Formats: sequence, structure tokens, C-alpha cells
Amino acid sequence: MLAALTRAGYSNTRARRSVLEALFEANGQASPSELLVLGRAHHPALGIVTVYRTLEVLSELGLVRRLHQDDGCHTYAPVQHHHGHYVICVRCHRTIEFEGCDIGAVIASVEAQTGFKVREHWLEMFGLCPDCLAPGRDAA
Repeated sequence: MLAALTRAGYSNTRARRSVLEALFEANGQASPSELLVLGRAHHPALGIVTVYRTLEVLSELGLVRRLHQDDGCHTYAPVQHHHGHYVICVRCHRTIEFEGCDIGAVIASVEAQTGFKVREHWLEMFGLCPDCLAPGRDAA
């Protein structure tokens, strides 16, 4: 990600590097406030504005995706696939990106019903990860 930032003309600052390090230390995804806490371990002077600005740049470059949480907040996850989607554990919040989706029929139906021409979409699924489904864990 750092190489992509510098290729796009952005500075390689200690603050940006700390946000990137925090993003990779997170459990597949993290909120800006979580990234601030993790990032301050690498750069104590890191501020929340820098976290948001870095996430905005990373998002514009297609390096992270904003994930919508059921509490109305957003988290961010690194992008691994050009057209990937995410499955998120409702218990531990582990996030895994998966490739592909076959929703062409759904898109065609939406376009027919609304008159819209769908240009893009995102797909997030929620459930329990294998660790949370392991024997001895209470089912949610």
C-alpha cells in the first residue's frame, strides 16, 4: 500500500505509515478510532484527522473499502481483490474478503423495477466465523 501511495504522488510520512501498520494489525478491519489507538503505538503524535485523511486517500486509490456496521458506524478493510466483498463475524468482528458474486439477476430486477442503471454495488454478509462456531462457544 505504501508503494501505491508514493506512486500516486503522496508523501511517505511517519503518520501515514503508522495508519498503514495499524490497518494490517487490525483483525481484517478497524474503525478510525481503533486505527488511531493502534497507530499511536508506532507514532504517538498521530491525530484522528490524519487517520481520516489517510483512509480517504486509500479509499480513493482503491486500497481500502469502507464497511458498514449494523450500529451505523463504519470500519475500513484492506482490498485484496479488484471486485471483492466481505463476510463479517457478528461476534468477534473478524472480516474476510471473498471474490466474486453472481447478482446479475438481482441487478436486472432492480433496474427493471426502478428505471435506474446500476453502475456499482457492494455486498456484505454477516454471520459467525469458524472460531466462533467452534464447539464450546455459545451460538448467537
